[in-house]
Amino acid sequence: MPTHQSPAQKKTVQRVMHEFKHGELKTAAGKRKVKNPKQAIAIALHEAGASKYESPKENAKSLRRTKEKERRGETGQDAAEGRGRRTAKASSAKSGSSTKRASSAKRTSAKRTASTKRSTGAAARSSGTARSSGAKKTSTAKRASSGTKRAASSKRATTTKRAARTARSSTTKRTSAAKRASSGGKQRSAANGKTRAELYKEATRRNIAGRSKMSKEQLERAVQR
Repeated sequence: MPTHQSPAQKKTVQRVMHEFKHGELKTAAGKRKVKNPKQAIAIALHEAGASKYESPKENAKSLRRTKEKERRGETGQDAAEGRGRRTAKASSAKSGSSTKRASSAKRTSAKRTASTKRSTGAAARSSGTARSSGAKKTSTAKRASSGTKRAASSKRATTTKRAARTARSSTTKRTSAAKRASSGGKQRSAANGKTRAELYKEATRRNIAGRSKMSKEQLERAVQR
C-alpha cells in the first residue's frame, strides 16, 4: 500500500472499505459478497489506482474508470443507499403511479368543493348584507363617542396647563422676594458690623487676654464688655 495518495484516491479507498464494512462490496462479477479483508484492501487499491503490482499507466486507467462509475452512481454504496440508476428508475415509476392517483383524487375533490362553494355563496351574500348594516351603525356610534372623548380630554388638558402656569408664576415671585430680602440683610450686616480683623485690633488695643484663640462672635462679646 503506497504511503502517498491523492485526495481522489483516498476517497475511493474510503468508499470501498465502507462498502466492505456494511456488506455492500461484491466481486467483479457481482455474484458474491467480499468477506476477506485482504481481498477488500486489494480491490480498494486497484479501484483507486494505488496498487504497487500495477504500472502507473494501468493505475491511472483504473482510477479514471472508477471515477466515471462513481459519477454514474453504479457503486455498491449508491445501490444500498438508493442513489443508483436502478433505484432511480423504480422510484420514478412509483412516483408516476402515485401522481396519477393524486391527480384523480384532486379532480374529485375539486368537483365537491365547487358544489359546496355554490351552496355557501348564497348564504354568505345574505349574511354579508346584514353584517354591513350592523357595521355602519356601530361605526356611527363609535365616531360620536370618540368625538365626546376628544372634547373632554382637550378641556382637561387646557385646565391642567393653566394651573401649571399659575403655579410657576407664584413660585417665581416667591423666590425673587426671598432673594431680595436675603441680599438686603447681607448689605445691612456688612455696613453696620465689623470684620474679625477690626475686632482683633480693638481687642489688642484693650489688651484682652486670649484674643488670638477667639472667634468673631467671642471677640464681639469681649469688645462690648
